[in-house]
Order: sequence, then structure tokens, then C-alpha cells
Amino acid sequence: MATQRPGTSLNLHLQHLAYLREVSRHQTWAEAAAALNVSQPALSQALAEMERRIETPLFERDGRRRRFTDDGLEVLAYAREVLDRSQELQRQLRRRSEGEAGRLRLGMIDAGSLYLLPRAVAAFRQQHPRVELELAVAASAELERRLRRFELDIAFVIGDAGSDGDVHRELFDEEELWIYAPVGSRGSGSDHDWVLYPRDSHTRACIDEGLEARGIRPRVVMESGNPQVLRQMVALGLGWSVLPRAVAERDQPPLRRPRGAAVATRSLCVARRRQRPLDPRAEAFVALARELR
Repeated sequence: MATQRPGTSLNLHLQHLAYLREVSRHQTWAEAAAALNVSQPALSQALAEMERRIETPLFERDGRRRRFTDDGLEVLAYAREVLDRSQELQRQLRRRSEGEAGRLRLGMIDAGSLYLLPRAVAAFRQQHPRVELELAVAASAELERRLRRFELDIAFVIGDAGSDGDVHRELFDEEELWIYAPVGSRGSGSDHDWVLYPRDSHTRACIDEGLEARGIRPRVVMESGNPQVLRQMVALGLGWSVLPRAVAERDQPPLRRPRGAAVATRSLCVARRRQRPLDPRAEAFVALARELR
């Protein structure tokens, strides 16, 4: 094959390559032109233009027929490979656009991994086996930081619905929080130790407001963002706490819940970057999670 001049590159279109491949599939150029739905002169002109662009003859005459030159056969092999890979790319992009392939980086708080979303994760893996699902469990603030750093595609966080800079939160569910006391405890909790969520968390802010409305100023001796850890501390008699019922009362024996209404209600939201294009994988997961909650 003739060598391209230094500093130049092949200036070819996929159409050129498709024309070349079609010629190889038929006995005559007239048949190839008919298969391409173009006139034979148009096909001849396109292939002549291709030869000019690559500065290499692709055909030689054999009577009334034209045969591929050795260089032409090399270009034909290149054309087949490029067209095959282009078709595979098109199929892959279609699968991705339909949410059937690609990667979904999903973040969730501890509650999401413990009891809110496991069924959705299992069902999503089963229904979308071609999607590579990556999970991250962290506090809401950390998950939103990862969203902003483009490390996550979507996250389930605790917070208020609405927009906060470049992150938008959409309400997914609401969860009541209740007071739980160690076995044998008496009173309202004002004179007891407490184990609560970290003071810089949105959940803790909801709890503090609810306890203050009841006249309770908790003496906090331990903090943890993991509700299972808080539950264990209550079960061991270390202190009172405020927890979701799904954590406190699911396992046996259930924690003791003093009489009264829920202390607070926290909002679980789906967080996304505001400017991110619609991701069918993320939307499919959210829809499944709503269905199974």
C-alpha cells in the first residue's frame, strides 16, 4: 500500500468503507450499487474518490471486471474490521441507552444497605445482568461529596428534598424515628445516658429537635452513624437511643419502645447531579426500589 505523507491521516468516511465492503460481496458493481440503493456511477465515483484520498489504487481491470489489488484487499480487511466494530459500538450504545449495559455507581446510607434497599439491589442485579453495579455505603454528606466529584451516579441520602448547589434531592420515602430504652429503664430519659447518630448528621438534627420539643436534653455518651451499632448499645444497656422501627424491632428480642408518638421523621431522598443527563440505569434502579419498598 502506498505510504501516506508524514503528518496526514486517512480522510475516509464510513460510507466509503461500506461501499468497498459491498463491492466485495457481489459479482458486479451493478449488483453492489443496487444493494446500496445508489446508482452505479455514484458508486464508481465514491470509490474513485476513496482511491484519491488514500493515494492507493484499490482495483485493476480484468476484461470488463475489476479485481482488488493487494493493497485493495488490505484496505478491504480494514473496512470490514472498522464497520464491524462500528456496528458493535452502535449495539453497545443502544444497550446503554436502554439501561441494559454499562455501569451504575450507587451510593446509600447505612439504612439503605441494612433494610431499605437490599431487595432492590438483588432484583436489579437479576434483571440487568449486563450492568456493572458498584455500591458505596457512607454518611449522606460523604455520598453527596462523591456525587459532586463525579465518583457516584446516584445516591440515597437523608436530607431535605430540593436543590443544594449542583446536587438535587428528590423525596423517596419518609421514616419515623422512635425512642428506645434498655430493659428496666424508667422515666423519660432525661436522667439517662444516650447513644445517638453523629451530631453533624441530618438525622441527629431531626432527633435533637424532637427531643427538645419533649423537654429532653440527652446526655450523649456515644455516637455512631450505623443504626445497628446503636441498637446493640441499647440492648447492652449502655443508653437510650432514637431509631427506626425497622432496626429496633426487627430482630429478636425487639427493643423496648416507651409509650408516645414518634420523636421525628426523616426524609430519604434520591440525590443526583443537577446537570447530569438522564441515566436509564439509575432511573431503572429507582423505579425498582420504589416498587419494592
